[in-house]
Amino acid sequence: MPEKVLEKLRSSIKAEWKVAFFSALIIGFFTHIFIFTNLIPNHDGLFNLYSEQERYSSGRFFLGIFSGISSYFYLPWVNGTLSVLYLSLSAVCITELFQLKKKLSIILCAGILVTFPTVAATFTYMFTADGYILSILAALLALVITKKYRFGFIPGALVFYLSVGVYQANLTIVLTIASIWFITELLKQQDKLSSIIIKLVHFIMMTVGGMGLYAITFISYQKFFSGDITSYQGLDEIGQGSGNIKEKLLEIYEENKEFFFNGFISDAPVNLWEILNLVFLIIIVIGIVITIVQNKVYRSPIKLVFIAVSIFLTPIFAYSLFFVSPSVDYHMLMVMGHSAVYLLPVIIYDRLNKPVFSIKAIGWSTVIVSSLIIFNFAVISNIAYFNASLKYEKSYAVLNRIVDRIEQLEGYDRETSKIALIGKLRFKSEVSSANVRDSIPNMTGAMGELLLGGRAHYFYFSANFLGSSFNTVSAEELEEISNSETVENMEPWPSKESVVMQDDVVVIKLSK
Repeated sequence: MPEKVLEKLRSSIKAEWKVAFFSALIIGFFTHIFIFTNLIPNHDGLFNLYSEQERYSSGRFFLGIFSGISSYFYLPWVNGTLSVLYLSLSAVCITELFQLKKKLSIILCAGILVTFPTVAATFTYMFTADGYILSILAALLALVITKKYRFGFIPGALVFYLSVGVYQANLTIVLTIASIWFITELLKQQDKLSSIIIKLVHFIMMTVGGMGLYAITFISYQKFFSGDITSYQGLDEIGQGSGNIKEKLLEIYEENKEFFFNGFISDAPVNLWEILNLVFLIIIVIGIVITIVQNKVYRSPIKLVFIAVSIFLTPIFAYSLFFVSPSVDYHMLMVMGHSAVYLLPVIIYDRLNKPVFSIKAIGWSTVIVSSLIIFNFAVISNIAYFNASLKYEKSYAVLNRIVDRIEQLEGYDRETSKIALIGKLRFKSEVSSANVRDSIPNMTGAMGELLLGGRAHYFYFSANFLGSSFNTVSAEELEEISNSETVENMEPWPSKESVVMQDDVVVIKLSK
């Protein structure tokens, strides 16, 4: 009977899982509720109010399936709710993978996972966010399955294959989380090195198996289905070599510095983000040293070597796609793997139990600083949502004015007249271009002034949000009009002379 099955499931759920799930659920909703309860499309969202998310040319073969669970409509509340549920289950996976026991450490790991800036950046693409968040859950689930079962690397590889088939950057999540797992296992007092190595080999087999299946699909799509691969992010250059390894390592070094300590190394102001990251780095170093001493890990030189190598490799794993394609350009959507770094000291804290001063000090420091980081992540997320909202409102207002000017022109006829947009609207405010930019990391999808980056944005926005559809001139006609004497003598927007009627074409000069 259904009720007996449910009762059996309920009894099999660990108390730690419940803490992880509900902590992520509560923190997630409190952090992201603004974006869930408002329709705030970004530049891509304008084109995806309804989209089946068939991104085969981007190698995202399963995105349509993962996103289709919530339908193909732009549904902020549904997509957002599902995303938080997926993140809550992801927190359960982290809890199980690292065998977390302390309630505080479970809550902190859940908070880090659900508030990490990559999540907020993903939510600015709300039309497809749930699909990408589900793929993160799949990546973590693959690790749990691989660790839990003797031959778990086989089903784990299949689950991981689905994950990277939604977003290739999920490879970095698996690599960084596995690396942190390896470090924390090496820091244990009792575990034999051989058993740890065996599990690591299983993780490697799972990763290689999943990526192998993905590579077969990627090649088959091009060879047997004549599929074209987009040049976006160098996807069409995968496997063609990515340059000198030393150059790539230097590039990764610079990317890591910019991500964690941008305010210290550039002209950008130093914010709480950089300060907390610096303090957290110190806590990580001290926590590792204390654990090595407490558990007498120093008696095993090979463990110390493995720990050092893993610490060196973890930030490299976060940017491992640099080795896959020469044209990869990392942004906030791609660095979820960095969340593993923030988990490390919390996992160390979870395993420190001796009532001595040094352990108490590092424990309190970890809890306090982790809590501040989670709060700061939440604030960063909402500043990003604030700017995304401003972008939408400013775009709506300026386009509404343009449409009104068009419709007031003498001789304009919606059925027969065409529209020619010349130039690009340039707008700069202190809030978006200075205050927001200087206060938070570069949150992909939320930064900038307007949604109106190209001509297509104007027409999609106008049709779907203002109820005004227009006929447009062809590319050849647009080039001819742009080079005409009429346009040369026109003043740019918002001048009265910036919108004129030329024969049956409405010419709008947005900029010189």
